[in-house]
Amino acid sequence: MEHIKSFSFKRILLLMQKTLYENAKSVLIGLITVFGIFSFILFMSALKDGQAWSKLQIFYYIGLFIAGLFISGSAFSNFRNKEKTMSYLTLPASGIEKFISEWLLTSVVYIIAYTAIFYAFNLLVFIIGDVFNIQVNLINIFTYKTLTMFLHFIIIQSILLAGAATFKKVPLFFTISSLFIAGMIITFYITLLTLSVKGQFEAFHLSNNGIQGGDFNYNLENHWLLKVPKIMYYYITAPVFWIYTYFKLKEKEA
Repeated sequence: MEHIKSFSFKRILLLMQKTLYENAKSVLIGLITVFGIFSFILFMSALKDGQAWSKLQIFYYIGLFIAGLFISGSAFSNFRNKEKTMSYLTLPASGIEKFISEWLLTSVVYIIAYTAIFYAFNLLVFIIGDVFNIQVNLINIFTYKTLTMFLHFIIIQSILLAGAATFKKVPLFFTISSLFIAGMIITFYITLLTLSVKGQFEAFHLSNNGIQGGDFNYNLENHWLLKVPKIMYYYITAPVFWIYTYFKLKEKEA
């Protein structure tokens, strides 16, 4: 709303409460489905003396992404309906407040809630495993690998959040389709770039007898051109899509 000039954490909390109330049922069904699948896999593993019970850390990562990306891809649920869209856009809150409320719910709040639920599930499985003499470990989220997974989730989640603000119908499908096409283009670009850089250094290596002797051992992975995609992924992708999502909200309000 244009007339809202101040920033209010209270309005953000109210928006989060409204979104939670409207989407609690679908989110609950999604989480129940994920943990139901986990339970089925563990049950089948127990019958066949499998190793799934000892790999709950992997289950944690898989569930984090499957459920989380589904929730993020389905964000801004009011945009799926024209009447609800108008109602949402006329709420007494600024575009930045609407963005922050949706981002907090689908990232920070989701990670905390999912982790708490998984620990409860992990504890239940641990107790059941102890009864049937099955080795079960409690997961540990305070590891470098887990923190890296959180970073990957936040980055990918920013893209799906942007897609949810862009596409009116089945945004998750269209966002994933767009990601696939973009991924193919980026892969093609990186392949060409790698071959180009490799060719340049091979030519340079062969044309300089003094270097050819063996002192020259340049690692292509350290070339700055090949670092560009990695830098863009880790440091630019999320902020760019956050900004895009914010302006997409402003565009809808206009």
